[in-house]
Amino acid sequence: MEEMTAEGLIRYEPDPNDWHSADGLPYGYYLQSPDAETDPEELQLVERASGATMRCDIGLHIFVSDLAGRPALARTAQRVALRTDGWVFVEFHDPPVAELLHRLGEAGRCIPVGDAVYLDAAAMAAWIAHPDFHVIK
Repeated sequence: MEEMTAEGLIRYEPDPNDWHSADGLPYGYYLQSPDAETDPEELQLVERASGATMRCDIGLHIFVSDLAGRPALARTAQRVALRTDGWVFVEFHDPPVAELLHRLGEAGRCIPVGDAVYLDAAAMAAWIAHPDFHVIK
C-alpha cells in the first residue's frame, strides 16, 4: 500500500483494494500463494537463484488497457521488489536478445525463463531506464 501511495495513486474509498491515478486510471493489487500462477518448476528455479523460499506473490495490475498507465506498475513493482528483496516477473513483446539479458544481468540479477525474465530490484530499475522498456499487461 505504501508503494502505491509513493507512486501517487489514491485509494478508492468505496473499495480499499482499488486505487486510482490522478488522471483516473484504476489500479489494484492482490496477495496470493507464490505457486498460484507460477509453475512450480519455475518457482523452484527462482528460489534456487535467490537462495530463499518465496512466501507470497504480489500481483499488481491496471484495470484498463491504457499504455500510459503501465509504467506506474513497473515503478511500483521495482520498489516492492527492493523493499521485500523480491523479484519482478517481466514478459516481453518479443523474446529478449542476449545483449539485453546481459545488460540486465550486469545491473542486478536476471533469471531468463522462456520469453520472460525474473528481475531483482536493481535489474528492474535498469529495465525501466532502458530505451526499449515496455510493460505487457
